[in-house]
This record gives sequence, C-alpha cells and structure tokens, in this order.
Amino acid sequence: MLSSTTVRTLTDCLIAADADAEQMGWGQPPTLLLVHDWLLTTWPKRRHAMRSLEFPLHPDDLLADPAGLPALLHRLAAGLINPGGPTPYQATLDTIISRIRATKPDARLVAWAACYDDIHTNGGQPRQARRVDALDADGRVYQLTHLRGEDHPLVLVDDAPDPNDLPATYPGLVALLAATAHHTETRTAGSTPRPQRSRLRTEPEEPIFGVCGPDGASIRCRICGAVDEIDSDEMPSMAGYGEDTYTKCTRCGSVETTNPIFGWRAKPAIWPPTPEPDQP
Repeated sequence: MLSSTTVRTLTDCLIAADADAEQMGWGQPPTLLLVHDWLLTTWPKRRHAMRSLEFPLHPDDLLADPAGLPALLHRLAAGLINPGGPTPYQATLDTIISRIRATKPDARLVAWAACYDDIHTNGGQPRQARRVDALDADGRVYQLTHLRGEDHPLVLVDDAPDPNDLPATYPGLVALLAATAHHTETRTAGSTPRPQRSRLRTEPEEPIFGVCGPDGASIRCRICGAVDEIDSDEMPSMAGYGEDTYTKCTRCGSVETTNPIFGWRAKPAIWPPTPEPDQP
C-alpha cells in the first residue's frame, strides 16, 4: 500500500515529466516512465526518494500499428514476460529489464506512465494537448492534461477509477505493471529463507526503524520494540561520492545501512533471541 506522501511525490514526478516534455517542445514521440522509490534512512529523518527512468519510443514503432500507443504498450509487456523473442523493440526491452534488475533489492516498483501528445476537444474546439497517464502499484490512476498554450496542466488522481472513464493507455499500463513486477521479485524458489522475524515488522522489505511519540520525535525499533535505543553514524562514502549511513538497535542488534553503490540494506535480528543451551 502506497502512502499518501508517496502518492503526492508520484504526482509531482508526473508534473515534472510534463515540464521536461514542455522544454523539448511539441511533436516529440511518446515516452514511457518507469517509476521506483527507495528508502533513505539518514538519521534522524527517514524518507523515500523517487526516480523515474525514461524510455523514449521511436515514432516508427507507433506508425507501424493502427492502434498506436495502446497496442505498443501490450507488445512491450509481452516482451518483458517472454524476453529474447523476435521483436522490433528488443533494445528497449533489454534496457528496461537491465534497469529494473539494477535497482534490486533496495528499490520498490511504484508506477508506469506514458507521456504523449494528443488532441483534446474543449468546448467543441479541438486543441493540441500533452497527456501523462500513469498507473501505480495500488491500481490508482493518474491523468495529467496540459493544453497547448496553457501555463499549468490539469491533474486528476483517482483512487477508484470509473471503468467508463479510463485512458486508452490503461490496459497497456496494467500489463506493463504486471510484467515488471515479475522482474522485481526479490525472492526466488531456490533462495535461502530469511530468518524468523518479530511480528512487529510485518513485511520483508519494510524498514526496521520507525518514528513514534509526539510529533514523531522518537525512533522505535520495529523488531524488538525498543524506543530511542540506537547507535547511528554518517560519514563520507568510501565510494568517493555521497554518504554512508549506519543505524543499529542497541537492544536487539538490528541494523540499517545505506551507501551510494548498494543503496538501502537491512539486517534484522531474530527476536526474541534464540535461548542459549543449558550448561551442564
């Protein structure tokens, strides 16, 4: 479930994509956007950072099919599910898959979006418009419409979209989201099971530490429940850029780290700890 903050950040990301397209000018080929976020755990604040990966489409890909962009989205989704087959979009598919795999396991799939030029009928008069359609991981639909000559776009975010008022790209975005999720799974059938974890932390990829108390002034370990019992540090990264961060619960020993190369990592402790065997 995406938080309200994530929804607002994604909306801002789509507005930024429209602004970038505005600088490029009208008449550009459609662009797909794959949106991820990942957790930044720099003490004392914790927040998610979001990024979008852009994949401009070649105009010939659309002209070759009378159905245009919606049909192309389905083709790309099919290619993601069955990579390696004969397709004119193989270079785009290879790039998408490599970018997806490069973000594991620190990033979370948030949404797919399509930015494209369209014709909008307003008051009976057709006007050129740019649209950014998006579908997030919760099934929420985003529709941005920027009429040519207007300073600001109109943005609609629909938690319960009307089946009769969906953009033409919606089925293709659904297919892309499902196909991409297949490549972002962090567990495989032969992987080593993770250690048993406390019920305080309900999902494997959730952060170990969360804010609590009045105004979120305290930090609570979600493994053992300890409040403000942590050691933390931040220093210039040995990678030569950015920073490394380290946060450890002094009660149970669970650790969160970040660095510019590997991103966010969590090492939760087993809680309650395994009892020591009785000594004879």
